[in-house]
Amino acid sequence: MSNEHNPIAVRISKISKLWTNTREKKPQARFFQLICNQEDFILVNGFIQIEASEHGKSVDSFLMFSIDFENENQFLSDFINEWLNAFERDLKKYTEWHWEDFEELKEEFQLLSNKNSDNLNEFLRKLLISFKKFESKNDSLIIIGLVPKKVSDHQKFNVFLKKLILVISDDYGLLVIDFKGKEKHNGLSLDLNSFAAQIIIPNQNMAGSYKELATQGNPNDPQVKFRKCLFEMGESAAKNDKEQVHYWGKQMLDVTQSTGDRSFWASAHLIYAGFLFQFKDDSNTLRLLDKGIRISETEYKSNPQLAGILMQLYSYKASYYSIAGKTDEAVKNFVKQSEIAEDVQMIEQMILANIYALLLIKNDSSNLYKKIIKNSFEKGYALSDELLKVINFAFITEKYFHLDNTEITTSQKYEIEDRMTSIYGKDWREYAKKISSSLKPAYENT
Repeated sequence: MSNEHNPIAVRISKISKLWTNTREKKPQARFFQLICNQEDFILVNGFIQIEASEHGKSVDSFLMFSIDFENENQFLSDFINEWLNAFERDLKKYTEWHWEDFEELKEEFQLLSNKNSDNLNEFLRKLLISFKKFESKNDSLIIIGLVPKKVSDHQKFNVFLKKLILVISDDYGLLVIDFKGKEKHNGLSLDLNSFAAQIIIPNQNMAGSYKELATQGNPNDPQVKFRKCLFEMGESAAKNDKEQVHYWGKQMLDVTQSTGDRSFWASAHLIYAGFLFQFKDDSNTLRLLDKGIRISETEYKSNPQLAGILMQLYSYKASYYSIAGKTDEAVKNFVKQSEIAEDVQMIEQMILANIYALLLIKNDSSNLYKKIIKNSFEKGYALSDELLKVINFAFITEKYFHLDNTEITTSQKYEIEDRMTSIYGKDWREYAKKISSSLKPAYENT
């Protein structure tokens, strides 16, 4: 589908033009505050991602970082570390790149014994100058997009951003995203005066763009029919119209079954059931989940797509029982989800499902609890540090240490603790305790 007829691409292009116009009108700006409706974040994020790729249209170069902010030292350390790691990953794809100082900078950062803010700021200044030299582009900025998922204190974050503006050279700019009515950076933009630029994104009518996408193409094509059902169900659910949700849900089941594609048909049961979660008294939810499971179970080991759908079906079923207050049934289904994941070697998914089960069991002296902890640790410890941080393996490790464990030696325990510290920081046990507030069952993320 050409970009001229793609409603998402058209909207991203409009944001790109707003960026270009702002840069022309305020060439001295080094702090850019993009303000959009919350539902338009996906477009703004898409704009940054495209500009950070080889498909970008701006003369500026974009780099995007999603790093949580706890304090200045932590952020600077994580930011520099991610910059160096990201470049090293990109080198595998772009082997012709030659950042002359890269290896030296990487080694210097690893040896930086006292990573206080002064040392980190000085190192960052050196890194930025060197990277601009590597980029070797004149009359353009390197835009650093900062999109943290969590900010502990927005006032402190703004103080830090103002300091960062002073650290970075004239070759760089900072970009942040705010939601209309919930702006966090207005004061900073005002304080920076001519060095700041606000870019206000008009309402992009994302619901309309999705519907445009859903209705494009041959109306007899099952994929087009499916998308129409999906968005009609979404609109009906938004109006709390259960009758219409059922009407379009049944249409979706018929369309997907007619294709003979079992994963397509099973996913329709998952989606239909997901929409019914808001109608908590609807008995069809469990029936749909069970039917989707029966469709998926026969072939999931040879069909990765079916395996993924089957895991979600069990996750939704567990969530359904959890909402109904049937904890034992919820636990059984989260455990079943983890077993499917283990079957197909999706160990990170296995551990996430197990964590949900553990949060419901709570009785850490039960045999099931101990079995889940032991299996999760033994299977998960072989994963990369990046994956372990995403799934909060600190939670599993902390519980594993509390088992009556005769298999682990003192030296092994120290080795494990060192690894946890390197991944999560010295307060990794506190990080482990955050699990119950940071994880939500599947139905809450839809």
